[in-house]
Amino acid sequence: MGGSAQFIVGNTYSKIPDDAAVYSARRGIKKQHDVTIYVDVLDNPDLIERVTFDLGSTFTPPKFVHNTPVPVKRPNGAQAWRFATRQSVFGQFTAEIKIRGSGGSTHDVSHYVSFTPESRQRKGAVMRFNEPRHERPFRMAALSDDAQFGIELEMSSPSYNSEYQIAQNLEETNDLQIDVIDTWSGGRSTSDHWKLVPDGSITCNISQPDCNRFEIVSPPLRSGGGLSQVNKILRGLSGENVRVNKSCGFHCHVDVSKYSHRQIVKICQQFIKYEDAMDAFMPKSRRSGSNESDRYFQSNARAVKDQARSSYMSGIWAAHNLLSNCSDTQELANVMCPNGRYYKLNLQNLKNGRQPTIEFRQHSSTTNYEKVSAWVRFCVRFCENAANLAPPTPFKRGRDVDSKFEALFCFVIKDRALRNFYKKRKDLLEYESDGPCCTDCSSGRGCSQWLIDA
Repeated sequence: MGGSAQFIVGNTYSKIPDDAAVYSARRGIKKQHDVTIYVDVLDNPDLIERVTFDLGSTFTPPKFVHNTPVPVKRPNGAQAWRFATRQSVFGQFTAEIKIRGSGGSTHDVSHYVSFTPESRQRKGAVMRFNEPRHERPFRMAALSDDAQFGIELEMSSPSYNSEYQIAQNLEETNDLQIDVIDTWSGGRSTSDHWKLVPDGSITCNISQPDCNRFEIVSPPLRSGGGLSQVNKILRGLSGENVRVNKSCGFHCHVDVSKYSHRQIVKICQQFIKYEDAMDAFMPKSRRSGSNESDRYFQSNARAVKDQARSSYMSGIWAAHNLLSNCSDTQELANVMCPNGRYYKLNLQNLKNGRQPTIEFRQHSSTTNYEKVSAWVRFCVRFCENAANLAPPTPFKRGRDVDSKFEALFCFVIKDRALRNFYKKRKDLLEYESDGPCCTDCSSGRGCSQWLIDA
């Protein structure tokens, strides 16, 4: 039943050198003041759902929403969790701040932005936010309006239940055209329709040695409407006799046509930085070092490091430097994926010009919409945020995977609902068995729907 949290409102300040200041587009005045307006939560940060900073009509946009606090140390050394917005401004102003709790209650605060260094500002008063309502789970952030993606889900069905039957049933229940393609190569062209394409990489379950092996491939999808189409398809599949096992993959394509070459480089650098953190919430068969990974979704980090070792540097710093020095997409794709498309992050579509997407290949297949939706949101947000962040700094040697996981969701994904979803998945996968109980493939049956259909 609700709770309370203490918080402090304030701002940091630094003067921007005259030769580095830019002009305001609306007023033609140099913006010489760098400020970060913050709400530091001193305890119980998950009681706060989000903080909205309304900076006024002279800002574009006037409001900034922060829903994932960053851990910081207060001047007295105490731990706090910071909701903030950083701005370059030309004059002082008052920010109207709205704090929203996890039960829906709100608290409004006004803050006059100071142009003196934080150490010389009057210390902010400790205030208290009370949430009398029941806390609700965080909701995953909506996809941006211009987010474009596509999915491929590998599946199998008994030999008597053909792809044509499945396609016909999906069309009848979803008002969507489903094309059945007879050859894998015929399914590679981009289409406006959903497709069922044969896939010889799948291994049939031991109980169905003569299964039909196929993947269902989406057309290019956009934002929330695209996820709604995915939901329709998966609801339709729930009435079909389809199967997934650990040989089946779920590939997510993210459209990166709006990003520059340098932004795509940053996406790649963030990927190799956090690759082992992503391994932590994948089944063991889909982590680096497994037979399946070595064949179908190899480690990009290992590939880049191996190439960097032959240069004048070594280790993860050399890997980041090697990516930074790639002059174009062709060179970048050759460094990230030196032996073709079978890598966790596949850039071959950018290299050959087939379509402007990068492909996340590591996730296991599923018919569960929540898992598909979460992974699509993760991949899209990973690209969007990595592209717009500063180039990443590699972790210091010895950083453990748990802290990398927290950093991934705090600084790159910035979505606590996704963090909680994958934290639960990560914790459950720690108990995954390597034995036949959890293979559900050619050697036995599965023991956990969460782990297999994951």
